Amino acid sequence: MSVRSSLLLPMMALACLELSGCASRSPARTPPRCPASCAITQPTLEESTFTSFDGDRFPYCKWLPRDGRPPSLVVVGFHGIAGASTDLSVLGKHLQEHYSLAAVYAPDLRGQGNDPTTSRKGDIHDRRDWFNDFNTFTRLVRRQHPGARIVWCGESMGALIALHAAATCSSKKQSPCDALILSSPITRIHDDFPQWKRTVLHWGARLFPRWRISLETLSGENEVRVIRDVVHQEQVQTNPYHVSAFTMRLLYTLGTMIETSTEQATRIDLPVLLLHSGHDIFSRPDDVKTFAGRFPPGARVKRHFYPESYHLLFYDHQRGRVLADITRWLRYLNRS
Repeated sequence: MSVRSSLLLPMMALACLELSGCASRSPARTPPRCPASCAITQPTLEESTFTSFDGDRFPYCKWLPRDGRPPSLVVVGFHGIAGASTDLSVLGKHLQEHYSLAAVYAPDLRGQGNDPTTSRKGDIHDRRDWFNDFNTFTRLVRRQHPGARIVWCGESMGALIALHAAATCSSKKQSPCDALILSSPITRIHDDFPQWKRTVLHWGARLFPRWRISLETLSGENEVRVIRDVVHQEQVQTNPYHVSAFTMRLLYTLGTMIETSTEQATRIDLPVLLLHSGHDIFSRPDDVKTFAGRFPPGARVKRHFYPESYHLLFYDHQRGRVLADITRWLRYLNRS
């Protein structure tokens, strides 16, 4: 049976249940009840873990200046889908070597492979959980480094969430960071992604939100190259934090966020550094260029394009140039 048939048949059955009134939906999320005597867990930043807004604890990594001086600028990095905080090690170590005024902090994201809650790996209940995690972690880092400028740096999915989180807070006049770096942002769903797959995600997220599907099945691609010399599937399966499949509601959430990315860009009034490549399977150069034009003038967007690179710029063959461009931009930002 083809992938398309194997997906459509159960979705048709679910649609019939929906129409007959027999399908059950996930209940609306309500905050947990707690007796008056219950102690409330406050957000905290420990040596290698942090407690987020809801009391859940997540790992994080950090790269501090080697000379021991307090940084005047802190990059808070957010990894991509099926990634981990260690993905920011290339940037963290580079800044330790080439820009001693900067530090890098990177949390492991909720629903990804290093999430301590096993049942939540590959899933997200509400995208606002990501936003709250980002904001909570950033506040904790600010408390650790008062006076330092905070720059959010998101890669791929991390860039998508950072964009939306920053735009949401900007609409409330409460910016969580002082600038944004968006590496390989996914700004638009390609026209060649068929409508039937969008319908599957839509109905699956509503009727069977925890049904899991691999990214390869969703894309129909057996080999996805995100670095010039490495096939993605061969590399990720060796990672201890590998997530083999994601829930329909997580994938639908990301799809919805991608489709509204350009709208969110209009709400950002912070300095923005955009990094993108010519062989990115997820984003086309013209789409990112159009996306860059949607930011207001106050964003002072700086865009760097790497025609010969692929999706994971921090690990691809032109990473030296990418890291140098980031460092140069951070120096300018810190002086302005």
